[in-house]
Amino acid sequence: MDKKWDVEADVIIVGYGLAGAVAAIEAHDAGAEVLVLEKSQYPGGCSILSGGMILCARNAEDAAKYLIKTSGGRVDEELIRAFARDLAENEAYITRLAQACGATTRNTKAHEPGERDESGYVPLGYPFPGYETFYRTGVGHVPGFEGFPWVQELRATGVNMMKVVFDNVEKRSVKVMLSTPVKKLTTSASGAVTGVIAGSEGKETAFKARRAVILACGGFEQNEWLLKQYLQGLPFYSMAPLTHTGDGILMAQKVGAALWHMWHVHGSYGFKFDEFPIAFRTHLAGPRNPKRGLPWIVVDKFGSRYMNECQPAPQDTSHRAMELFDPDMPGYPRIPSYLIFDEAGRKEGPISQPLAIGDYRYDWSRDNTAEIAKGWILKEDTLAALARRIRESKDNEARMEPETLAATVSGWNDMVKQKKDPLQRPPGTMVPIAVPPFYAVPVWPIISNTQGGPQHNVRQQIIDAYGQTIPGLYAAGELGSFWSHLYLLSGNLGECLSSGRVAGRNAAAESKH
Repeated sequence: MDKKWDVEADVIIVGYGLAGAVAAIEAHDAGAEVLVLEKSQYPGGCSILSGGMILCARNAEDAAKYLIKTSGGRVDEELIRAFARDLAENEAYITRLAQACGATTRNTKAHEPGERDESGYVPLGYPFPGYETFYRTGVGHVPGFEGFPWVQELRATGVNMMKVVFDNVEKRSVKVMLSTPVKKLTTSASGAVTGVIAGSEGKETAFKARRAVILACGGFEQNEWLLKQYLQGLPFYSMAPLTHTGDGILMAQKVGAALWHMWHVHGSYGFKFDEFPIAFRTHLAGPRNPKRGLPWIVVDKFGSRYMNECQPAPQDTSHRAMELFDPDMPGYPRIPSYLIFDEAGRKEGPISQPLAIGDYRYDWSRDNTAEIAKGWILKEDTLAALARRIRESKDNEARMEPETLAATVSGWNDMVKQKKDPLQRPPGTMVPIAVPPFYAVPVWPIISNTQGGPQHNVRQQIIDAYGQTIPGLYAAGELGSFWSHLYLLSGNLGECLSSGRVAGRNAAAESKH
């Protein structure tokens, strides 16, 4: 690095979502001078769009037993046990931050041993030993706060959580620079990370990190090239902020970082319309309610049903069944698929619950009529006409025969009567599709957030392909997340708190250079 430094700080944090904010708090409290650089004009990342409930654990040993099972052998046991211990500290930590702002917190109820839904699954995920230890906590009331004007959130808990952490950062007088995209890391002759180069308003600025750099700048949800390289199904669309283009991954690679579980995304099936650059999720959120009727089925391009539309965590694994590749087409017979429902289902309420930041907010109509008028939802008096309409749509691979769709819906209605689905959909969610007119809307694999990225150790230090640490470089949040195989609801927020704490403290403890 020959260029003169324009700005210096002990710890530079790239990204101002939940993980970056927590890292800033902890690094400051450990005695470091901290600077936060955020690419977007809006702070908050994916976290500000979340439901805001943070994963916690009552017992670290029980948590580790569960996490070993759900990690699929992709994360070593030392890291799993460290993460489990950190989850056990999350409630006390967010409660302390909330109290500093006069805010309240609330917990979900404890799970009972043996608690299962109708399909044998547990409220937060999967029926592996140790699941009873997990619960969630979130920020309740924040005095005088009514939300952020640039955010369309799912529930107030998410924005309340971010309000609390932002206030804690501001109370510490930590400098935050928005609209400052970091372009690359700088290194010494020995390979240690020494700072970053960032661009703002057509000008490059060199920021020196006297101790360390923490990358907390999110995933690669909006990087089309990376999605094509690491995900099997094409295309995937995302509802994450447009600034989430994998910058931290690319910068870390440039200085030698190893990558892990790049294939793993937290996602589902949902909607993508030309008028909006981001995707919209369905109204399904959090753990499934096995007793709440779901008025639709999902069929492929041929009109056949192939998936359980209401999986244990509907916004997590539902996309996986869509990624099948058929070499006889050749192509993806399930991308897009079609969500099919009837008039009774239309009246049940909005089929989508969009989340967005900035200029891309959209309020879905309560009865879905506005979206029918836009042509987003196809409407026909008969299933045969609906199948023909799908064939005439811009999806030139749709080969739906009227007879096939009619047979699929008829077979579904028979299953509803028997309350038994061979694809394991819970009986309480099964609703007939019988009242004309009938509706269809294309659905695509949707990403809430990616999980892959640079690999890190228990200290949140980024490591290279040979398992050696890259001096002066840390990761936090979804950038190279812990979650490697099966997700646990609220897990990314739980990790943002834990990894932000660990990265912030350890970065501040580095020797100055």
